[in-house]
Amino acid sequence: MAYEQPATMLELGNNGSPTQIEENTLLDSKDPDHPRNWSTVAKVSFCAIVCAAVFGVSFSSSILGPAASIIAHQYHVSDIIMQLGVSLFVAGFAAGPLVWGPFAEAFGNRTTLIIGVILCGVWQIPLGVANNVPTILVSRFLAGSFGSSITTVSSGILTDLYGPIPRGTTLAFAAVSINLGSSFAPIVASYLTIEHSWRWLAWIPLIYFGCLAMIVLLFLRESDPSRILAARQKWSRQDGSSDDEEHSTTNPRSPVRQSHEIVVKYLKKPVLLFFQEPILIILTIYMAFVYGLLYLSYQLFPIAFRTRGWSTPAATLPFISVAVGLFSSVAVIAIFMNTWYKRKWLERAQISTPEDCLPPMILGSMVLPPAIFWFGWTLDSHPISQLLAAGFIGLGLQLVFTVGVVYIVNVYRAHVVSAFAIHITVRSLVASTFPIWTQSMYLGLGFRNMTNVLGAFAALMLPFPLLFFFYGPRIRSWSRYSES
Repeated sequence: MAYEQPATMLELGNNGSPTQIEENTLLDSKDPDHPRNWSTVAKVSFCAIVCAAVFGVSFSSSILGPAASIIAHQYHVSDIIMQLGVSLFVAGFAAGPLVWGPFAEAFGNRTTLIIGVILCGVWQIPLGVANNVPTILVSRFLAGSFGSSITTVSSGILTDLYGPIPRGTTLAFAAVSINLGSSFAPIVASYLTIEHSWRWLAWIPLIYFGCLAMIVLLFLRESDPSRILAARQKWSRQDGSSDDEEHSTTNPRSPVRQSHEIVVKYLKKPVLLFFQEPILIILTIYMAFVYGLLYLSYQLFPIAFRTRGWSTPAATLPFISVAVGLFSSVAVIAIFMNTWYKRKWLERAQISTPEDCLPPMILGSMVLPPAIFWFGWTLDSHPISQLLAAGFIGLGLQLVFTVGVVYIVNVYRAHVVSAFAIHITVRSLVASTFPIWTQSMYLGLGFRNMTNVLGAFAALMLPFPLLFFFYGPRIRSWSRYSES
């Protein structure tokens, strides 16, 4: 079962939720104002700004983790309570599709991104001056909630800029930025906490977002073609011109204004989708595990290397190996996009099936379980062994994460806003619990048994990408919502 897919592996709309870009492009594709006709410098600059914003949110999400025990000691609470500082930030990401999705539809990508950059930075201030635990936790949750607006629209902006084949690689960079920032944050945090004060874990993100806000305000334009067209028509009417229809193929996308539309699109329909669609359920569980595994590693990896006698700051350096693995996934996806996927796409006259995007995910699902076992079983071996395992963990989880998003997009194209509303909400809420129970699980099971449990679950999920690759069309034929 195939369907026309003139774009590529991933399509995302103006609210950062995937949709069919080609159908919604109301500006003539040859128009010089169309984002895909902007100069290479403009496109690369946009990509850099968007990835920097995503990196900043991700960086902020995990930066408090290494200081949890120090803050807990200062305010006489348990370490688990202070790990809520990480968990609540990640839980705030659940606000993305529920709040910022409709907001972006009403006010555009640029406005939504600006609000996210400014307010995610502003909510670092209460954290930096906090004198009690509730202030710390509330400010972290609100920073995550506003920061989620950035991740909600970022992919939509990049999709507006690029055509089929280069878009896959560009979006892979954006996906890596989501996890890359959170991997570097523990390294920075551990050294800052030792050398200065944990309050710098608020001031560094504040400075970062402050600088980024000035760049965004000065250089970021609206990238949604329908909004560019609407602005042009507004200017034409003000000038008394009557050439509105010259550049229009249909009416611009109307914003979501009615409360009933919002409830159906972002609340009611997502719940129905989740409980009726086995593909969505399985991928949401799998990707919640993978996403949570990354945040779990921010506690587990330092434990492993401190048992070797490494100092607390040095024990965070293995996250560089994780970052190398994350970056390697971009190379894998880029090679795949420009070889096997491109060949299939051209052979079928630009027709593809959702399952065509799955080979990198299959590779990632095969790499992840042995890498987890490898990391756990080499605790007493030379450190290089665990460092290599950490790199493969980063590679495996990023391939699963990136392509899992792609597959959901391609399966539920007509209902993808609703599908992603429930997917991101569940994924964020589940992943937010991982930092809370990591320490208890480690103390209860021990290091090796804990990694055995994690590796076993990863192995349990391994068959599903293969199942979808070979039997996806049949499974989709049973669905009321998937593309056929």
